[in-house]
Amino acid sequence: MNDYSALVDIDRCTVSPRVFNDQDVYEAELEKIFTRTWNMVGHESQIPNANDYLTTFIGADPVLLTRDTKGKVRAFLNSCRHRGMRVCRRDHGNSKLFSCPYHGWTYDSSGKLRGVPQLENAYHNELDRGEWGLIELPHVESFRGLLFANFDPHCESLESYLGDMMWYLDLVLRRSKNGMIAFPGCHRWRLGGNWKLGAEQFGGDNYHTGALHRSMVEIGLGPEGDYRGSNPWTRDFEVKCVNGHGWINFDVEGVQPPPAQVTFFEQIRREAKETLSPAQADLVLTVQVGTVFPNMSILSFLGFTTVRVWHPRGPKEIHVQSYGLVEKDAPQEVRDLTRKAMGLTFSPSGIFEQDDGVAWGDIANVQGGPIRSQYPFNYQMGHGHGRTMDDKPGMIHPPSTEIGVFGLYEKWREMMAI
Repeated sequence: MNDYSALVDIDRCTVSPRVFNDQDVYEAELEKIFTRTWNMVGHESQIPNANDYLTTFIGADPVLLTRDTKGKVRAFLNSCRHRGMRVCRRDHGNSKLFSCPYHGWTYDSSGKLRGVPQLENAYHNELDRGEWGLIELPHVESFRGLLFANFDPHCESLESYLGDMMWYLDLVLRRSKNGMIAFPGCHRWRLGGNWKLGAEQFGGDNYHTGALHRSMVEIGLGPEGDYRGSNPWTRDFEVKCVNGHGWINFDVEGVQPPPAQVTFFEQIRREAKETLSPAQADLVLTVQVGTVFPNMSILSFLGFTTVRVWHPRGPKEIHVQSYGLVEKDAPQEVRDLTRKAMGLTFSPSGIFEQDDGVAWGDIANVQGGPIRSQYPFNYQMGHGHGRTMDDKPGMIHPPSTEIGVFGLYEKWREMMAI
């Protein structure tokens, strides 16, 4: 195996363009990263009943997530054991059986091979169906409703993997007593660019906001300023967490939500004082953005919460799968406002999302030549100036900084060297 660790210079905080445009690097990522990390595959509320299912990907591998007849959540490769075609071609639903369209091999929600056409006449009853069930992922675990799966039979637990990132995820996922549920369905779309560009931006790039999203300020969807915040270290900060995870916390002032949301937010703040620590409760309903390495990101902004996965499709294309979350007990008016805000800002038609997609696609287009690839990208902002604090975990630095962004590449380097 090749050692790609030299592409990330730890001392100089630089990253080679090959990390983003090299086919060999991409193929190595699929093997070295996506087969050995915890990857988000869905939310418990999306498959509440026996035989519910949804489909997704881990890296380039198609995944079928089910809840079997005993209520256990399971994950399988969405690929028939006979010739490999997908056994489920829908996004989500409920079904006791999954039948491959090619030759009709049929599996149940626990992955067992239940039906084989011409089993007696063509296979002479010699096929051992117990040996040919769907390929099951050995680990599926949940954190605050988010479901993660891991191909590695010897992996660490999900809680160990998340580490201090759990403290920050709880600012969103545990701020209310009854927790959150996913809106029905999901958004899927394609973007130019490398999957790590989405992951890094959500994990610690507040720096781009004032330039790339300038049009948002001009039409009144964002405040003026350099987006560094007025409360550094306390409410405006970025975090480098363990295992390449990163977090942004930002207190946007002067944005007034509709009255229905104001009332509901007051309820959330009261409940957060019971479900969270005082330090956490003080941060509830500020802008929160984060990435769980390798490619799951979360954003809570303007009253909505979106969770998405940046699925890699080669070094220069991303397939985005995005879900909206809302409090279980949110009134219908609040739910409607939440979905509208999410659709207008962070969705396939969202105006913030359009800005990001243009930038990432342009990066992919201009760095494929032999000369540009020789010169690294700079991730030095804030290096050496972060610090630990008593009231919150991780390495902290106020915006703007790239310590959380570069933390993703430190983890990338570690895994790509193995």
